[in-house]
Amino acid sequence: MKQTPKQMTSPTPGAPVPLPNPTRAPMPANPPMPMASPQPMPNQHMPRQTMSPQPMPQMQPAPPMPQQQMMPQANMHGQPHMHTQPQMHAQPMASAVVQPLEELNREGGDKALPQISIHAFCDRQETAGVINESSRDWRMKRTNMKIYMGGLSSAIEFYHKENTPSLILVESGMRGTELFSQLEELASVCDAGTKVVIIGAANDIRLYRQLMDKGVSDYIVPPFHPISLIRSMGELYADPDKPFIGRVAAFFGAKGGVGSSTLAHNIAWSLSERIQQETALVDLDCSWGTTGLDFAYDASQGLEEALAEPDRLDETLLDRIMIRHTPKLSILPTAGSLNQKAVMTPEAYEAVVNGVRSISPLTILDMPHYWCDWTTNVLINCDDVVITATPDLANLRNTKNLVDFLRAQRPNDAEPILILNKTGMTKGSEISVKDFASAVGLEPALVLGFEPEIYFEASNDGKMLTEVKSAAQLVNGIDYIAQRLKTGNFNSGPSGGVAKGGSLLGKLSKSKADGAGKKEGKSLFSFKKKGA
Repeated sequence: MKQTPKQMTSPTPGAPVPLPNPTRAPMPANPPMPMASPQPMPNQHMPRQTMSPQPMPQMQPAPPMPQQQMMPQANMHGQPHMHTQPQMHAQPMASAVVQPLEELNREGGDKALPQISIHAFCDRQETAGVINESSRDWRMKRTNMKIYMGGLSSAIEFYHKENTPSLILVESGMRGTELFSQLEELASVCDAGTKVVIIGAANDIRLYRQLMDKGVSDYIVPPFHPISLIRSMGELYADPDKPFIGRVAAFFGAKGGVGSSTLAHNIAWSLSERIQQETALVDLDCSWGTTGLDFAYDASQGLEEALAEPDRLDETLLDRIMIRHTPKLSILPTAGSLNQKAVMTPEAYEAVVNGVRSISPLTILDMPHYWCDWTTNVLINCDDVVITATPDLANLRNTKNLVDFLRAQRPNDAEPILILNKTGMTKGSEISVKDFASAVGLEPALVLGFEPEIYFEASNDGKMLTEVKSAAQLVNGIDYIAQRLKTGNFNSGPSGGVAKGGSLLGKLSKSKADGAGKKEGKSLFSFKKKGA
């Protein structure tokens, strides 16, 4: 049974003193921690095994972790004036060892841990630093983490006088009789339902099995990344009946009218029909959603019904209100009506997103251009964020703010995917791709030219871009982003005559494109270049 730990504002004499609780927001890019320099190391988290542990409180270790999927950094080189190289600009992690992000990608998505209390007893400052960094992650937003120094002996002394939390992390370099003797003593002071994870020093499968037999929930060997630790803890609380969590990609426009919804719909179509990936498309804009227009159907219910009853949102209800548009594409539409006010409760939207991702391997969220509690919550909690922008000053400012916000709130996640749309619309005065990327600190993954005829034909006739003959190059770029969302990596540039760097300039000639945004005195960045 889960016990609520007592308040420890006035610890008993001789008890370990907790380290200060970290602040999750706002977060500095490089939080100061007294730890060793980061270096890439392989994850040594050992595979779980199903055993019958006792006498420790936790009786069933979690199921095996899904096989990890590699996500190398992108490396694309385009034409000189449109050099677009979507690299990972992840902020340096304040931890003892930082594994490359590509080694931490895996099949399926991540979900926040439940509302639990966690105590960590560390022997080394490096381990305390990694745990401290993990507590800043969005997946840990509901947990209450306290970090103590002193290791296993301090934990035993502490819990003689205090209730144990939901989960205890204990670091110990001991082995053999001394270790098991202290574990028995720790078990004697643990409340029922408490789970114990040992952070050890020896990568020893025999020791691991012995610990599992004694009832330890998991055994982890440093060095490890904060994400590895978070996932290890999350698996202890995963629903055994629904262990799989699908990935979620949220499409958000830096400004209204930039084409984010159109791209979200067409990328969902590409994933399902061209790549043959089972996909769900969720329109989260109750008032102005356009899924019905783009897919040519009338919807009288959908998202509104799901938001009205989030507590009873299960697979049966979702199956009834979602539209099976094709064998591999399901759509949760919106009526796009102004007859009722949109629901603004973050918990309702989180329930809808979690409900859909529990039945779909990949979910595309078409998000409205709101900035409120529920939209920020969805952006922070998804696996990928796709930002669509056009090359003007307002979009630059908004994109910069979005990128900075996401980097601060998602320090352990991949960079946002930036799509620069409608380039070449105002050739002499728009911000060049190079200047836009430099200002926001993120290279576009895809650059799309201004092609109003193609988009108007598709929108007015309720077609996908694949059905418009003149949109072949645009479709190549859309397939390129779709493949990235499916696999987690940019393997190669778009095909079919499109620039390898992801540039889709439409009907602009190379000479005209080279001159776009570079005329003397026309650049919106001229004031910066002159030092004004």
